[in-house]
Amino acid sequence: MEVVATYLRAPEAARRLGVTLPTLYAYVSRGRVNRVRAADGRTSLFELDQIEALRRSTGRAVPPPPSIDVQISTSITQLDEDGVRFRGRAIESLVGEGFERVAEFLWSGELPGPRPDWTAPDGLPAIGADIGGLLALTAHLAATTPTSGPADPGIEATRALLAAIPRAAGVGDDGVYAGRIARMWHDRPDPTLVRAVDTALVLLADHELALSALAVRVATSTRSSPLASLLAGLATAEGGLHGGASHHVHDLLQEIERRGDVQTVLTDRLDRSERIPGFGHAVYRQRDPRVDPLLHAVRQLPDHDGRLPVIEALLDVAGARLTQHPNVDLGLGALTYVAQLPPDAPLFPIARIAGLTAHRIEELHERPLRFRGLSRRPV
Repeated sequence: MEVVATYLRAPEAARRLGVTLPTLYAYVSRGRVNRVRAADGRTSLFELDQIEALRRSTGRAVPPPPSIDVQISTSITQLDEDGVRFRGRAIESLVGEGFERVAEFLWSGELPGPRPDWTAPDGLPAIGADIGGLLALTAHLAATTPTSGPADPGIEATRALLAAIPRAAGVGDDGVYAGRIARMWHDRPDPTLVRAVDTALVLLADHELALSALAVRVATSTRSSPLASLLAGLATAEGGLHGGASHHVHDLLQEIERRGDVQTVLTDRLDRSERIPGFGHAVYRQRDPRVDPLLHAVRQLPDHDGRLPVIEALLDVAGARLTQHPNVDLGLGALTYVAQLPPDAPLFPIARIAGLTAHRIEELHERPLRFRGLSRRPV
């Protein structure tokens, strides 16, 4: 479906008008501006053109912050308080199916029978097992992989990239994909670690129209090549407010372990008005539906250094002190912490490559160059 208008959320609309939220909703009740509901059925949206017309009529000149709120039709992932669904299927039912099969399911809409055999190309550069290495590898393959044209969906290129990640880090092509990823840090990973990595990859494979997915869609709209489009999404996912958020959770758990007192650590951070990483989510009012399956997998891991009690203590104390519920970043940070993986282990961006490719495929059916920024002069 073509984007026909730019919409703002209520706080953004109120800022543009220079009024409070109650005043904005009073405008709605008086018919001065229309309100529509977002796909989640809860969020109020306001058409930018109407808000700007109302602002001009009131003579206000409040400089709004930049906004990229858009509406895009997608059938890949659906989110609501009941959970996450990939192509209409509850994500919990996909845990255990294998990341390779779930990725192919996101691309084609059909869950394949046996696990696909992803094989890495030859001549790969050596990379570090971190997000920088992943970005460098993607850029290398983007520069050396031929495409069949601007409408190439990029599935073969994505398969090659995913297979190349462990190979470029010195891991062979044998075994299930989650095992190959785990061997980037452990020569002989415990089976429970392989299952936990696979669970994380499945749960993180897509999350509707997150910023990284939007970045891929913008690049694809210009008919960028498949791997160049992915690079745009991965660069966005690298940010600490997106795919790098679990790093902060890992750091928090290490601080709790070092100081030995969850209460003191949380109190110090709250006194500094710091947000506690791993809690709260912009989409879910209650608990992030992905966190419990991931924490369950983490709790099965060998815990030779006694790190699981640190996580349980954090959950207990935070549950009593915070209004926000744990999110999937807490689960991923707990995984890297207990499994003694580096805090910046790129599990999130590796997983999200699957969903980003699905968004590229879907975007190819839209009119190209359909995204356009709206500029304004400083006031």
